[in-house]
Amino acid sequence: MARSRVPPAWLVRPLIATRNGIARVHQRLAPPEVTIFERSLGIVDTKALAVAADLGIADALGDGPRSAGELASSLGVDTDAVDRLLRFLVGRGVFRRGRDGRYANNRTSTLLREDDVGSLRAWARFFGAPWHVAIWNRLDHSVTTGRAAAGEALGHDFWAYLTTVDHGAGQVFDDAMAAVSRLQQAVIATKYPWPSGSRVCDVGGGTGTLLAAILDANPSCSGVLLDLPVVVTKAGPVLERAGVAGRVELVAGDFFDALPSRCDRYVLEAVIHDWDDDSCARILTRCREALPPGGRVLVLEQTVPGHDGDHVVKAVDLEMLVDAAGRERTRAEFEALFARAGLRVRSVIPIALLSVYELEP
Repeated sequence: MARSRVPPAWLVRPLIATRNGIARVHQRLAPPEVTIFERSLGIVDTKALAVAADLGIADALGDGPRSAGELASSLGVDTDAVDRLLRFLVGRGVFRRGRDGRYANNRTSTLLREDDVGSLRAWARFFGAPWHVAIWNRLDHSVTTGRAAAGEALGHDFWAYLTTVDHGAGQVFDDAMAAVSRLQQAVIATKYPWPSGSRVCDVGGGTGTLLAAILDANPSCSGVLLDLPVVVTKAGPVLERAGVAGRVELVAGDFFDALPSRCDRYVLEAVIHDWDDDSCARILTRCREALPPGGRVLVLEQTVPGHDGDHVVKAVDLEMLVDAAGRERTRAEFEALFARAGLRVRSVIPIALLSVYELEP
């Protein structure tokens, strides 16, 4: 009698339920049918988290456990549907359910609260937003042509859509980028050796989250925040809350043009991966041209590993492709790109999720 290829349920079930840490074990032990089935359900995670974030469920549970009926009444949603949504998320490790059937926050769902110091609510809302999902729906266009899918999906390129067409989407995106930056900004601000009294230019720095952290940790330093006018005008409250507004010069501009001079460090955090090689070479060249003697360019990016195993940066690489035809890069690809702009790697410092490529002419 032929033996079944399907492992016993006690073995398969934890493999299906667990995402991180055992990806390779999963691939070896789970039958291929299970792998395909599970991977195809990824959109359920994305949209469930986004809807929970949009509705503010974690905020509604801030004062303690509540039943599905109580949540439905306060949020204006359907009791059965919100119960099923939370049942799924509890199984994914987001929220918890007590023996009395009431739902409560856990350490993970707390990150969906708007007022949590490490909140990733904006990230969940961005990734599951209808306009962003519409871009992913045209991944076929990107794979077929090598070009961004945003134009096909939205009728405008990614950046134009966020800055001129849908300002609400732009705000969600800005908030999401600030939330992700917070994951590593404290480490960046303290682990890199910022020279005493240096002037730091955050190129394409958004609303100034990273620059604020750097200046807060280095009181002798001052800063320049450069971004598009529609973005940099939102930086005031961020810098004020951090108590560093008096040490920051706000510059509305474009990093494809000449950059502010007299800065000792030019920082590019998660900028290079947004663009193709030609565009990146232009941005980096502008940084090199602005460097004073002894100045450095700091490129903060994830690096694509050399192995074929699972890694989050490979997923982010596809995100860059569909959004704006950007890309994540290997160490060798970074070095070739830097050389095009007349820069070389002086040091590489691993920091949290990123690496800091310290560059000199």
